[in-house]
Amino acid sequence: MRLQYSNFIRFLGYVRPYTKYLIAATIGGIVKFVVPLLVPQVTRHLLDNVFLNAALPAEKKLHDLLLYAGGMMGIFVFIYAPFVYIRHLYADKASHRAVFDLRCDLYYRILRMSASFFNRTKSGEIITRLISDIQLAQNIIGTALTNVWMDAIAVVVVLYFLFRIDVTMTLVALSSFPVYIFVFRRFSGRIRRMSRQAQDQLSELSSNAQERISGSMVIHAFAQEGNEGTRFQAESEELFSTNMRRILIQSLHQALAGALIGLAPLVIICYGGYRVIYGDITVGELIAITMYLGPLYLPLQRFSELNIVLSNSTAALDRIFEIMDEKPEIVDRPAAIELAKVGGEVAFEGVSFAYNHGCPILKNVTFSVRAGQRVALVGPSGSGKTTIANLIPRFYDVSDGRVLIDGHDVRDIKIKSLRRHIAMVLQDPVLFSGTIRENILYGNPSAAESDVIRAAKAANAYDFICSLPEGFETQVGERGALLSGGQKQRITIARAFLKDPAILILDEATSSLDSQAEYLIQDAMARLVKGRTTFIIAHRLSTIIHADQIFVLSAGSVIESGTHEELLDSAGAYKNLYDGQFKAFACASRSRAASTPTAGQPEEFLLKKLQIAENS
Repeated sequence: MRLQYSNFIRFLGYVRPYTKYLIAATIGGIVKFVVPLLVPQVTRHLLDNVFLNAALPAEKKLHDLLLYAGGMMGIFVFIYAPFVYIRHLYADKASHRAVFDLRCDLYYRILRMSASFFNRTKSGEIITRLISDIQLAQNIIGTALTNVWMDAIAVVVVLYFLFRIDVTMTLVALSSFPVYIFVFRRFSGRIRRMSRQAQDQLSELSSNAQERISGSMVIHAFAQEGNEGTRFQAESEELFSTNMRRILIQSLHQALAGALIGLAPLVIICYGGYRVIYGDITVGELIAITMYLGPLYLPLQRFSELNIVLSNSTAALDRIFEIMDEKPEIVDRPAAIELAKVGGEVAFEGVSFAYNHGCPILKNVTFSVRAGQRVALVGPSGSGKTTIANLIPRFYDVSDGRVLIDGHDVRDIKIKSLRRHIAMVLQDPVLFSGTIRENILYGNPSAAESDVIRAAKAANAYDFICSLPEGFETQVGERGALLSGGQKQRITIARAFLKDPAILILDEATSSLDSQAEYLIQDAMARLVKGRTTFIIAHRLSTIIHADQIFVLSAGSVIESGTHEELLDSAGAYKNLYDGQFKAFACASRSRAASTPTAGQPEEFLLKKLQIAENS
């Protein structure tokens, strides 16, 4: 309950800037509910003092009828209608503005999370909290922050009129209130718990569905459509069962509340009719009291519905603020500095690192790289190559030791300043939905058109872009699905050219490509690496034989380092890797050279690789 209250108070912080809208909406709501309360008073007066008054002439009765009825019509047209408009307009405006701010804050917080957060949190779960949970939270503004005040004031006004008519009848009308409050308190906690459980299950269902949809090709390839459909149905059944239990509790709550509200007028009519028969109250007073029962019990019914809305909304707020309270592991130190210019010197000093405590990935790694050098990281999968690359832009912090850039510990550099000087070209090129131009500009959003074209040409992407019907305005689709692998990779290289970084990280950038695409990308990367400190991660040693330094990793440690020739001469682990790869490649290359080269594989490129293999 304390968590629920605390998060509700925190949410009010997002509503506070729009208090003026809520005040306007509340005033409009008060008028909306109070004006109809005048009708029973007018009805009572007309019945007792006009229609049933035998001493009053017919002309006077008609005059009073037209006066009071016309007056009420004018009030409804010129007062009631405008205030109802104000009530709905400003209530919705306040709710949408507050939710807009909350959603943006949550999104900014998510974007600033450390890499470890995304490793342990499913993307579908994040999206569910960003969209559906916030949508549920929006209901609080329209109910708790406006309707509560309107309903409370409406009840006070109704009770004022009722007590003026007859105190005893009013107390009878209020006799069901204690039972209603008991029902309200009895169900609120259970509804909230069931709402939280349903939202958690919906989040899990969304995450799994998103994961399967993105991997639909694998599902098709292994003919797992039936199994995945069965799995989704089972998860949906579980969510359905939880929702039905929640609906059962909500329905029982509303049924009991509705029964109490429905029985009260019958009690009033019976007791009031008895008093009319014996002359204690007039017919007009009984009718007026009966007409006030609706405005009296309607707020109670709305309080019942409010209980359900609040339970659902506060459960959503708990889930939202769970992420808001998540602390990024990678943050700027208080005295962090800006690096206006980076030379590109990189050093690892006794670096150890573990993603999970007790499972070290890197162990006492030490090396240094001069500015402008090309450095290759080789070794079997799991040896720590990508982890080293991730520590340079400080996606993670080292467990022990230091990573230095130009002599500065990366933890002493402002994160934004550090990453401004680093670019990455990954094995799986990441493009965002939008145009080719927008994806290239991601490297430098303020770049001029001429710079975009220059970057595309340098990346060997300009020709294929111009061959597309819409050129640079071509939509790439989700994750670049409308482009080939080689085309996507060249766009990411153009993005890196546009960023013009001092430090470049190439992580298996040419793997899984056909020979023609690889030739174009290798040619583009040869231009990209010039004058930059470059880290090349590769399993295929053909891509790194010209590196200035090669570091061979095994089980998280650097076991060899040197140039290609030095490592071959040392006849160690690198030599074994090299021999294993290039002997197999030489056999395959001779076989291809004996036949007509495959379409799309430039002969010059194949022969160059064959020559390298044979010279080994």
